[in-house]
Amino acid sequence: MSARVPAAAGRVALDGGRVDAALGGGLALAGCHEIYGPTATALALMLALASARSGPILWLADPRGDDGRLYGAGLAELGGDPGRLWLVAAGAALPMLRAAAEAQRCAALACLVIEAGSASAVDLTVTRRLQLAAAASGVFTLLLRAGPPRPSAALTRWQARAAPARRLAGNAPGPPRLALTLERQRGGPADLYLELEWDRDRRRFLPANTIAQPAIPIGAAFGRRAADVGRVPAVAARRALRPASSAQSTWRAA
Repeated sequence: MSARVPAAAGRVALDGGRVDAALGGGLALAGCHEIYGPTATALALMLALASARSGPILWLADPRGDDGRLYGAGLAELGGDPGRLWLVAAGAALPMLRAAAEAQRCAALACLVIEAGSASAVDLTVTRRLQLAAAASGVFTLLLRAGPPRPSAALTRWQARAAPARRLAGNAPGPPRLALTLERQRGGPADLYLELEWDRDRRRFLPANTIAQPAIPIGAAFGRRAADVGRVPAVAARRALRPASSAQSTWRAA
């Protein structure tokens, strides 16, 4: 395994190599970052844990979405404490953005996640405000989007998808892996691709190409159909099927 380059202060290390170098030493914590794709939820949770910041992870969700609410046991499987996850069912886009503006003033937050989906209200002006507030307060802000990419002032834009897990003993799938594409970066290079494996014990990413074991699609060891393989990385993006209530605070595992 190749030596990893530590992230610069105030940044989250991803691959410890060329992508981190292109980002100026890692993903900046004092900024707003957009995430698209089927594993956006998983990536947001991993980034919040990898930031090594203490304090709550405040998640602003839309209770009308089809995905249900976050699953506390899934966060525990990633190495996090479900008691840190504060889930707020903010309702429509405008109440969600007002809540985000208030949250960005609280430097005690480890991370703010805004589940904006395809809301048209989240336009260039809104993302500029989110970025300026994140830079001023230092609150790590992740904006989860859906649909085609829109004009944005966020520092970076990522596409996140599941990648095949490596093979463990007995053909069991290994830790979750994500395939990420850096599609846009303000003032820096983009169009970069990387595959990362999540280390739950140390709560950090490992570049998949430094781990020599062969890979198998997630779920292949359990006889799932080929069409189902690789859709989600283990339990990272799993959600409870019950819709969120109108107001949620801390979501704890049962």
